[in-house]
Amino acid sequence: MNISISKHAIKRRKHYTPVDEKMLLDLVKQIDEKYHISKKDNNAYKIAHNGAIAIIKKTDDSLLLITAYGFSRYDYKIGNVNFKVSIALSIQERKKIREDNKGIIHKIYRVNFLGKKVECGSISDILKSKLSKDKKQIDNFKYKIVLDGKLFIKFQNIPMKHYHLYFNDFDEIYNIVHFENNVFILNDFRRNN
Repeated sequence: MNISISKHAIKRRKHYTPVDEKMLLDLVKQIDEKYHISKKDNNAYKIAHNGAIAIIKKTDDSLLLITAYGFSRYDYKIGNVNFKVSIALSIQERKKIREDNKGIIHKIYRVNFLGKKVECGSISDILKSKLSKDKKQIDNFKYKIVLDGKLFIKFQNIPMKHYHLYFNDFDEIYNIVHFENNVFILNDFRRNN
């Protein structure tokens, strides 16, 4: 198993002292011996200890240490240190967590000029949202609609002053979206020339 160290891991910023490559190779070997990353499926593994983080990416025949910061402050003797190891989340998993934090209950789509359906906004349940601005609106509103800011450049008559709007009843949003084939579709608005 080859071990590679990225330039980013050796020297993340100009003002940081470079970390010795041999030391980082030794670190990856010790982590691999303890957690058998080289024997696991292809993925990225995040190793964290007291705010120090490294990400090891496994390919078919090599381990690549992508980044390391804070490790110069700690002893690399893994036998004495309890490292926490977790598999890095996929883009889809991170997106799902963000959507859950925003309380998104419906996506909004539009049909682009190629005839394809593309996502262009969302409808959130204020009670499920963890955003501080939404929490302030809990007593006043039930839902929030958020549209992609680029829509306001492309279309001239969207009846919203901002890219987001709070409301209490779904009937209030039918001047912006309509329900079609089990999804919310953006209404037809006049395009800017």
